[in-house]
Amino acid sequence: MSNPIYTKFADKYACVVRNNIYNALLERPSILALIDVQPNQKVLDLGCGSGEHAKEIQAKGGIVTCVDLSEEMVELTQANAKPFHAYVQDLSMGLPCEEEGVYDWVIAPLVIHYLEDLTALFKEVKRVLKPGGQLLFSTHHPINDFQASPSGHYFAIERITEEWDTIGEPVEVSFFRRSLQDLFGSIFAADLLVSAVSEGSPSPAIADISPETYEKLCENPSFIYIRCVS
Repeated sequence: MSNPIYTKFADKYACVVRNNIYNALLERPSILALIDVQPNQKVLDLGCGSGEHAKEIQAKGGIVTCVDLSEEMVELTQANAKPFHAYVQDLSMGLPCEEEGVYDWVIAPLVIHYLEDLTALFKEVKRVLKPGGQLLFSTHHPINDFQASPSGHYFAIERITEEWDTIGEPVEVSFFRRSLQDLFGSIFAADLLVSAVSEGSPSPAIADISPETYEKLCENPSFIYIRCVS
């Protein structure tokens, strides 16, 4: 699912997420706390955005391949993180360019909520992981997304369209909401085992920017972070 915030407004988005609250001070440190990349391990970064996660993983010695639906984001990643390889790919079509059993890690930061069928992607992730390789992803917390449900049916998979002010002006963004049951069901259907679950930990630096937001994030989850083993 393509959204203009990652294409038309790619440069603004890349600038903002380097240091903002929800990406830089909540999601990124929370997901990176669950990854233990060793030097020369191969990492596939799905939905790489502008390459901020890739930079952190490279600093640990990981060899990162980056994938994104947005050509603009891939170009920004190539300039920002200088990954081993970066290319455009619609994840709803799988990972046709990737060989079987190549990666030690696959990460997918804040991207799977743009896909309606998670099982198909997770099966592809299972295919490209080495035996014992790990998938680590973050996504919207089902409790948080349910507040935007048009039907009030928690167990439905629904397309939601909202206006986000991430870049300082309202931009329409569409994504899919789903139940926790569906999320974990897709993991198990791909024959992956869950090894860790986190609901995130907001950086205390958020309190210096917005005490109200910090208090809210300490009391209510925004994202969920899940690590799986192949």
